[in-house]
Amino acid sequence: MEQQANASVPFDRETVARIVREAGIDLCTASIREMNRIVNEIEKELGVRFIRMEFGIPGLPPHPIAVEAEIEALRDKGLAQHYAPFDGVPALKEEASRFAKLFMNLDFPPVACVPTVGAMQGCFVSLAVAGNVDPAKRTILFLDPGFPVNKQQCRFLGLETDRIDLYDHRGETLVRALDERLARGDVAAVLWSSPNNPAWIILSEEELRGMAETMERHRAIAIEDLAYFGMDFRKDYGKPGKPPYQPTIARYMNRCFVIVSSSKAFSYAGQRVAVTYISPSLLREESPHLEARHGTRKIGYAFIHGGIYPMTACIAEGPQHGLAALFKAVNDGAVPFLEDVKEYARRAAAMKKAFLSNGFRLVYDNDLGEPLADGFYFTLSHPRFDEGWKLVAELLHYGVSAITLATAGSTRTEGLRACTSLTTLDRIPALEERLRKFQEDHP
Repeated sequence: MEQQANASVPFDRETVARIVREAGIDLCTASIREMNRIVNEIEKELGVRFIRMEFGIPGLPPHPIAVEAEIEALRDKGLAQHYAPFDGVPALKEEASRFAKLFMNLDFPPVACVPTVGAMQGCFVSLAVAGNVDPAKRTILFLDPGFPVNKQQCRFLGLETDRIDLYDHRGETLVRALDERLARGDVAAVLWSSPNNPAWIILSEEELRGMAETMERHRAIAIEDLAYFGMDFRKDYGKPGKPPYQPTIARYMNRCFVIVSSSKAFSYAGQRVAVTYISPSLLREESPHLEARHGTRKIGYAFIHGGIYPMTACIAEGPQHGLAALFKAVNDGAVPFLEDVKEYARRAAAMKKAFLSNGFRLVYDNDLGEPLADGFYFTLSHPRFDEGWKLVAELLHYGVSAITLATAGSTRTEGLRACTSLTTLDRIPALEERLRKFQEDHP
């Protein structure tokens, strides 16, 4: 099938256009799952196989220690007949606390380590709580580009959004722009990911320190999404208890939610389990404005009993035991942390080479003047296409799928987000062949 797909590019234009038209989807702002649906239909109808870059799902198997721990807990502890604790299984909370000390050099007591149904729920409840601390502050400020669903969560919660784009704002420029925006007095929280989805920019310690001082001064809460914890493979963040440590805003401020996912660094996406670290002072902080919506004045209580409890009651206990076993293994040094997921860096290097050799350019092309790390995402444009949706549409005919940077909230509307997770190294020759044909057709 691979040979057939390579020989037939570009795919039949009438068929592809009809499938897109019948889907009724605007490619300029098509969501990840909408693009996924279009590509599935093209593959099915034409009998071809795409290079899938639209879906940011992990492509590596989890360590067997997690699966075995979950099976053992279900079989031997009778978990299926009981509800889990609302605030998380003690074993996971203890190991999460150790993980914070060993890999971030931070002291988060177990009570401040709260399991959630993936980082998605961690972000959602953090937004819900932060957006109700002060009725004068109902805006969430995003450092874009970012994960599109976080803005969808804000819409669901009735919160306003604004953004600062990292393309034009780094270093002191970022801190100044943040200060100017927070000075308006309406921002409840600032949300970002680092490494960034999708630009793969990593905020520096100096940037985080300056941002923390600014947010503390303006009484804004930080929501730091570390979904790709430690995956800046230019440095070795995988040695427990030894620097370098994962950069985090929690090192510099006392009002933050820090969300660590099991999906990427631990390849445990299907079990939907993550940990939200709540800085101890924020955990104890009170606001009278929380009471009407969350039934309490305390932020920590609002997060657990006013947020998680009415949403999902608790987090399934089996996955908590799986993640606890993973944390313990890397905490003890029994399993080398991050070694397996370096595969994403190898894929990114090969994919970038294929694109750059065939007329494409990186959009977010440096990290404070240094080359970007190779990892889970990168961003692309092509000089012949001034709008990302046009490039997305054309690449569909060559069996390559992506989403626009506009979907990710970027001001760089000419660009695309490319994910490396589903493109194994054995598919690089197919990608190279399709891109060579693309460049021949678009010199």
